[in-house]
Amino acid sequence: MKYINNMLELIGNTPLLKLNKVAKDVPANVFVKLEYLHPSGSYKDRMALSMVEAAEKGLTWNHKKLKPGGIVCDASAGNTAPALAFVSAVKGYKAIFCVYKPLLRGSSTRLKIIGAYGAEVCECSSPSDFLSEEIIKQIPEESQELSWVIAGKAHMSRLEEENPDAVWVDQIYNKYNYIGQMGIGYELYDQLDGKIDAWGCSVGSGATLYGVAMALKEKGVNPFTFGVIPYGSESYYQLQKPESQKGEYELSTLRRQMIDWMGLKKWQTEKSINEEMFDAGYPDEFFGINAEDARAMANRLCAEEGIYCGMSSGANVFVAMKIAERMKEGQNVVTAIVDRRDRYLGEYPNDVYIV
Repeated sequence: MKYINNMLELIGNTPLLKLNKVAKDVPANVFVKLEYLHPSGSYKDRMALSMVEAAEKGLTWNHKKLKPGGIVCDASAGNTAPALAFVSAVKGYKAIFCVYKPLLRGSSTRLKIIGAYGAEVCECSSPSDFLSEEIIKQIPEESQELSWVIAGKAHMSRLEEENPDAVWVDQIYNKYNYIGQMGIGYELYDQLDGKIDAWGCSVGSGATLYGVAMALKEKGVNPFTFGVIPYGSESYYQLQKPESQKGEYELSTLRRQMIDWMGLKKWQTEKSINEEMFDAGYPDEFFGINAEDARAMANRLCAEEGIYCGMSSGANVFVAMKIAERMKEGQNVVTAIVDRRDRYLGEYPNDVYIV
């Protein structure tokens, strides 16, 4: 008999697909790791399982151990909460997530997914709960989203301090995030026999880009690395231009100020995954991609390759194509299809996809 004992056994070992239609006019081969085929629908399943299992062993920043019947918590705007909710459900933990108020407008499919797994969702504390009016006035309009992100993390830190059963897994600083994502790198090495000339993907916490790069380096492979972010809309990073090489990008300096203003102790004393990644020399180049290009490529991937993916995946492939244009015939460029499109339909109910 062949069967699995629980859904967690389906995490990892995702297929690798060569893009034969979308990438037919570029010299290099373009491959996509189909991470959207994970049980909860995104690549975050890997890191969710890794972080929760580390917490079970007390491998947390404050050595707090996740005990039977305990609470897994974090602030999340995207795929992390559904993945953690899924893992927590299978393992029998309660899960609590706070979502930034700007993302609670209208109907959010992701909130429904989180709720389906039995997790609790609350609105995260406002930046005004941690900052004075005088300081809030100093935050530029384009950085308001960043202030909500850090307030959400401060909210989780406070919850962990007040509740002895709660463990804040904190994807931004938790090294078991990128340790979990190293599995992608090991699988890519086997799937392409180590012939990987370029690797890159969208960057939030930085864990996927960094984890894969570290796994490949461990195997003796050092490809060109590229990071992808929404240009002009992501206040966590500062890019000097849409295609920024080393020395032309950095973490937001305002981010550090906000951390100090909000008194987020953990973030004041440790390095984030992005800081570790930058110190290690990754990525070689950062690409800022606008929503129109990302959406258009996602539409092509769906219509031409049958990949039902979201805009981040479209952005990944858009940049991978740029890299493939620079390379020679026979070289291999790899990126990831990070999640399914269906979790975004509630945010764009009237969107008509026409290629």
